[in-house]
Amino acid sequence: MNPLLEHLQDIEGLDAISAWPLAIGWWVALGMGILMASALAYFIARKLAFMRSWRNDTFQRLALLEKNLSEATAREIAIELSEYLRRIALRRFPRNECAGLTGEAWLTWLAERDPKKFDWEKKGTLLIELPYAPANRPLSTSHIRDLIQAVRSWVR
Repeated sequence: MNPLLEHLQDIEGLDAISAWPLAIGWWVALGMGILMASALAYFIARKLAFMRSWRNDTFQRLALLEKNLSEATAREIAIELSEYLRRIALRRFPRNECAGLTGEAWLTWLAERDPKKFDWEKKGTLLIELPYAPANRPLSTSHIRDLIQAVRSWVR
């Protein structure tokens, strides 16, 4: 045999490879995964909370009113919008602050609390006059559509 081979020593067993501690890349990947899962859970929880909220119901109802708006249904939709706006105000603000308001005081109160500064006192008179107006009073669907949009922005 070769004399050099006699000087070689046999390889002894290698140390076992441990899963812990993980390398820094694995810790970063694990942290990112936990962060992403937490963010996803947070956004899903917020979406579900919104879906169960009165605001979602309001937006759906306003969309339905706007969808059904026509010359034939304008009077009924405007009256329903007026009633619904009162319910929204009672939901958002204390009852003693808004429940007893009527007429121009109601429109002034709406204008003071509108973040978009819609001219309720001028364009909202339809809401307080229509329930008492003659049935044949002509109505503009665009005016009612503007009121629906103003209510939608008031709710946000």
